[in-house]
Amino acid sequence: MGLTTSELVLWYVSMFLELVLCALAFRRRLYRELPVFTGYTAAVLVHGLPLYWVYHSAGYTSRTAFYFFWSTQAVLLAWRGASIGELAWTASRPYLGFRVVMKWFVASICLLFLIWSFWLAIKTPAQLPAFVLALERDLEFTAAIALLALLFLTFHYQVMLSAAQKLIAFGLFLYSLIQVVNNAISNEWLRPYFHRWEVVRLVSFHVALFIWLFALRKPLLQQIIPAPPTDLEPTREFVRQGTAAMKGLSERMSRFRRKF
Repeated sequence: MGLTTSELVLWYVSMFLELVLCALAFRRRLYRELPVFTGYTAAVLVHGLPLYWVYHSAGYTSRTAFYFFWSTQAVLLAWRGASIGELAWTASRPYLGFRVVMKWFVASICLLFLIWSFWLAIKTPAQLPAFVLALERDLEFTAAIALLALLFLTFHYQVMLSAAQKLIAFGLFLYSLIQVVNNAISNEWLRPYFHRWEVVRLVSFHVALFIWLFALRKPLLQQIIPAPPTDLEPTREFVRQGTAAMKGLSERMSRFRRKF
């Protein structure tokens, strides 16, 4: 059993958009700012060609297609996770305090959700497709939570992100969120919904591709990272003022104790 006509059309559209996105990412030199995400765009494009050949030769529902699809999806999912980490690092690199918050807060959230994901996936029925769908659903949920935390913290701490970075993060978040719902539905009604699962996956990825293409429509502005201050005199003056204030407070407390 092969792909349906609608899936073939969506597949060709995906390959075209992925080719345009990959070419535009290298043209805009996105690899200077986000090398991991740029590599992800190339990996998505490269992975589509052999996958199409496997579907065409072995069949969409064959065991070969199943193992090839999910093994490549695992690689792409890990690559997207690395892209999310790259966005978090790029956003927090100029700000030491914000970097500490991102390192402990977001990393702790991701670790907890990853443990929870594997635990829930293990508790699913013994069927391999159900296990894989549940595991991917929970991993996508972890990715969505990490991106939401990243966007919230950058807004709360007024961290400057470029327009391209915001749109790339939003595209990743939207795709992960749709896949959470899509996998949850397909896990409940696996067989009748599996073709629809593929259609929803392709359409949601098209939306993410359009968002990323919109982000790269113009040349990227070079992000200026603020250099650390070289003049330590303001810091020394601040320390002297703080020391004098503490000394004055200590003297007033001593006089107050002597009165009583």
